[in-house]
Amino acid sequence: MNEEKRITVKDIATLAGVSKGTVDRVLHNRGEVSEASREKVMKIARQIGYKPNVHASLLASQKKYLMACMIPEYAPGEYWDLVAKGITAAQKKAEPFHISIQMFKYDLFSERSMDECFTRVMEHRPDAVVMAPTFQTRARAIMETLHSKDIPCLLIDSCLPDCNYLAYFGLHMFRSGYLAAHLLTDRCSAEKIAVFHIHKDLESANNSAESRYAGFRQYLDEHAPQTELIHQHIHPYDKEYNRTVLRRFFMEHPDVNHIITFTSRVHLVAEYLKSEGRSGQTVLIGFDHLPRNVEGLKDGTVQFLITQHTENVLSLCAQTVIDHLIYHVRPAQRDTFVPMDILTKYNVDFYRTVLV
Repeated sequence: MNEEKRITVKDIATLAGVSKGTVDRVLHNRGEVSEASREKVMKIARQIGYKPNVHASLLASQKKYLMACMIPEYAPGEYWDLVAKGITAAQKKAEPFHISIQMFKYDLFSERSMDECFTRVMEHRPDAVVMAPTFQTRARAIMETLHSKDIPCLLIDSCLPDCNYLAYFGLHMFRSGYLAAHLLTDRCSAEKIAVFHIHKDLESANNSAESRYAGFRQYLDEHAPQTELIHQHIHPYDKEYNRTVLRRFFMEHPDVNHIITFTSRVHLVAEYLKSEGRSGQTVLIGFDHLPRNVEGLKDGTVQFLITQHTENVLSLCAQTVIDHLIYHVRPAQRDTFVPMDILTKYNVDFYRTVLV
C-alpha cells in the first residue's frame, strides 16, 4: 500500500501564491511577514491539514514545556472533578511533545485564593495556562499579565470575549441560560420562578452563573416578561442551613412551582424537595451531570439537566497547546462552543463518557 503523499512547504507556497521562504517564516514565527501573507498561508495550512515533521527534532531536543491548569478545589463527584477526570487523555496527547500538565487548585469561593494560585503558577514558569475565569475582574488581570509575557491563555467553563486569550472550550453560557428558560416555561407558563443562588462571600460573582442568568433573563424578557423572579441564596456545603432556608422559602411562597439554579448544585434543592415528599410537584432545572444531580433526574425531582462532555475540555486544550507551541499553528477559531446536551430521566442512562 502506498503511503499518502506528505504535504510540504512547497505545496502550501504554491497554493497560497507566496514564496517558500514566506511560508517558512509564517509557520515558524520568525522574520517579518505581511498580515495578508500570514492569513493566506495559515488558511491554506489549515485547509490541507499541514503539520511539520517535528518528531525527530523533539526527540533530540531537551526542551520541556508546562501547561498549567488553574481549577477550583473539588470533592469527588463535583463539577471540577469531572473536568479533572479528563487530564489522563490530555496527558496522553501532550507527553510525546515533552509537554507536562500540572494542576494548580484554589478555593472556588475566594478571589484571594485565586490570586495566590496564579502566583504559584507563575513561579513554575508555564508555557501555557488553562483557567476558568471564575471571577471576572481577577481573570482579566491574569490574562493581561499572561499576554504581556507572551504566555498563551486558554479558557474553560466560561469566556470573556473582550480579553486576550488563545482559545475557549465549553458551553455557550449565555445560550445555555436561554435554553434553560425555554425548558422551564415552554410546557407550562410560570407566574413566578424561584432562582436559587450559591452564597459567595466576595464582591465578584461567578462568571458562568452570571452569563447563564443573563441568557435566562433575555428569554423571559422576550417570551414571558410578566414572570416574577424570586431570588434566594443557599450554602454550597451547609445542609442544615439550607434546610432551614428552603423550608422558610416554600412556606412563604407555596405557589412557586418553577425552580432553577445556575450552578452545578441543583441537587441541594432536589434533595430537600425529595425529603419533603415533593418530588414531581415542581419543575426543577439545573446544570451538569454530577452523580447527585443525576439521582434527582432518576427519582423525578429534577426534570432537566443541561450539560456537556465536561471530561473532554482539558484534552481539547492540550491539543490546542500542542498545535500552538510545537506546530506554531493558532486555532481555526478562538471560541469552540461544545454541544449542549439535555438530559431527562428517560435518556440519562445512555449518557456515556466519550473521550476525545
